[in-house]
This record gives sequence, structure tokens and C-alpha cells, in this order.
Amino acid sequence: MSVPTPTPHILVIEDEPIVRANILALLRAEGFQAIGAENGQVGVQLAQSHLPDLIICDVMMPEMDGFDVLQVLRQTVTTKMIPFIFLSARSERQDFRQGMELGADDYLTKPFTRAELLQAITTRLNRQADIVQLQQKIDELQQANFLKDEFVNTAAHELRSPLANIKLAIQMLELAKDTEKQQVYLKLLHNACDREVELLNDLLDLQRAEAHSNEQSLEKLDLQRWIPAFTEPFYGRAQQRQQQLSIILDAPIAPLLIAVRSFERILTELLNNACKYTAPGGGIILEITSNKSRLPALNANNYSLTPELPRSSTNTLTIIVRNQAEIPAHSLPRIFDRFYRIPGGDRWNQGGTGLGLALVKTLVEQLGGNIQVTSASGWTQFTVILASSDFYCKD
Repeated sequence: MSVPTPTPHILVIEDEPIVRANILALLRAEGFQAIGAENGQVGVQLAQSHLPDLIICDVMMPEMDGFDVLQVLRQTVTTKMIPFIFLSARSERQDFRQGMELGADDYLTKPFTRAELLQAITTRLNRQADIVQLQQKIDELQQANFLKDEFVNTAAHELRSPLANIKLAIQMLELAKDTEKQQVYLKLLHNACDREVELLNDLLDLQRAEAHSNEQSLEKLDLQRWIPAFTEPFYGRAQQRQQQLSIILDAPIAPLLIAVRSFERILTELLNNACKYTAPGGGIILEITSNKSRLPALNANNYSLTPELPRSSTNTLTIIVRNQAEIPAHSLPRIFDRFYRIPGGDRWNQGGTGLGLALVKTLVEQLGGNIQVTSASGWTQFTVILASSDFYCKD
């Protein structure tokens, strides 16, 4: 559904009542929203309170003329960029130049025709729309540049940490005399190297994902056959940590057409995250369903089933990963930020790059889906919804 274009608001500042009334009537007849001001002082007040899309202002007015109005508005941040058209019975070149030098956008000489006024308004509104669009692009580029610098600085800091551990382990290894100490420092060295490699790999994966350079062809994926093999290592890890892993698959789900590597990475990161933060004896649940039914949802008071969804022409696949651990409320808004780690949350001291969930969010969005996180009543839930009219294989 297209978003309707807002109706432009125009302020008319004109001290002659008949001229002001005629201009307002003309503008309203053309579909504009128009308000009038009987003098320059009232015009400035209305401009500052209403912030119109365009101002039409007479030059010759008592006490505060049009030049004074323009000068005041151009000195105020909120009104300095509003397109401004002068109306005047005076056609001397110096009057025109004075208006332009103060920052007017156009200058119409009375008497003017309806066509001339409407053409001037249309031109200025179109030009202003172009300026706003250009400014938005400049702001986006500046923000992207800032985020890039911030990312590089943070990445450099994160990379130094395991390198410092590697350097220290090498020094201690050189000083160690007995085999037992050498083995300890060798293990520290291996762990630091593994973390450095993991961080570099995650950085590259995230960079490729955000640059869309990891685009993959769609492949057929039969979840009923694929899920058991995929989840086998997670069962082993959960068993070692005395966690209870449950897999619930809404059967039968038709074979998917999907970027399999991205789909697998999403599930891997979410399950790794759940294992990392779940205490011994805690539960971890992976549940996948099609749009035939809705999965149990988590709310602030309990853990309950929600009613069945109505049938939809858009095919959806919903993935929910729940684990028995609660994320502090202050951490939830930052959970998908790069390098963010929940303070004190790594129960098994596994470490991590802080890039996993940022990568998950990027991959989910590339698959045309969205991801949300909720945490309440001792449980945390990540919900991924993927939707497409051509999501399932036809055969």
C-alpha cells in the first residue's frame, strides 16, 4: 500500500485583507493547507509555531516589512530552510537583489497570474523536496562513516586482547622449566589463537553479510531429515552440561527453498548462545513451525500457548529458541549490537566475539525475515520469522 503524500502547508503574510483572502482561497482550491497573517510580526510567530512548508510574503508592510521577516526567519534554525517567495508591487532591480541576498527563493511582482503563483510554488516545493532528500543521503553517509570508524576502532581493540594473551603465553612458555607448566602455557596459547581466529572469521562473515557479498543460491532443504543431524552435536554439549535440550518440529513442513548456509548459521549462533547462558538443569528448546499454527509465546507473567493463526497466502516459517535464563532489562536493547556481551552472563567462561547475534540479525534480514527477543519469568526467547510467497518447494 502506498503512503499518501502529506498536503503542503503554506503561510501567506499579506497586510491587504482582500489580497490575502484571494491568495488563501486560490491555494485551498488547489488542495494546499493555507493560513494567513495580517502583518510581519504575526507572520514570524506563525512561521515559528507552525513551521510551514513554504512562505509567501508581501514586501511592503508597516512596522515589519517582508525583508525584516525574512531576516528573522533565516536567523532561526527551525525556519531558516523554509522556501520563501516575495510578493511586491515594486519591480525595481535593487528590491529584487535585496530579497535574493537575504535568502529569498523567488520574487513575484504584483499583479501576478494564478499560473505564475502556482508555478513558483510548485518549483520551490519540488526543489525543497530534492534538498531534503539530498540532506538525508548526506546524513546517512555521515552516519555510515561514523559507524565504520567506530567498528574499526572496536575491532582493533578486540583483536589486541587475544594477541596480548598470545604474547604473554609465549613469554611464559620460554621461561617454563618443567613439562607440566609448558603444557599449561601451551593450552593458554591454543585458546588465545582459537579466539583470535574465531574473531577474525566472525568479523569477515559480518562484513560479507553486511556488504551482501555472501549471496547464496537457494537450495532445497528437508527439515525433517536435516534437523536431526544438525542438532546432534548440541545434544552432546547439553548432556555434558546437564542441560535439557528439546527439539520440536511442526510436521510435516514442506521442503524449503532457502540459502542453507545462512539458515544453518542462524540456528547455530542461537543455539550456541542458549547453551552459553543456561545453567545446569536448565532447559533449551528449539521449535520450528510453518504458518499452519502459531508457536507458544512468552509473556511477562507466564509461559503459555497462543491461539492458532488464520491461514495466510504468504508462507511463513517461525523459529523459536528458548532457554532457561533471563537477560537483564537494560541489556535487551543492546543484545544485537556488535561486540556486546552481557556482563557476567558467560556461565561456562567460553568467551566469545560478541558478534554472533549481530551476524544473526543481518542474515535474518537478508532472508527477508525479522528477529525479536523477549526475556521474562526466567526464560529468554528469540523469535525468527521468515516469510515469502515462494518459500516452499512446489514438488
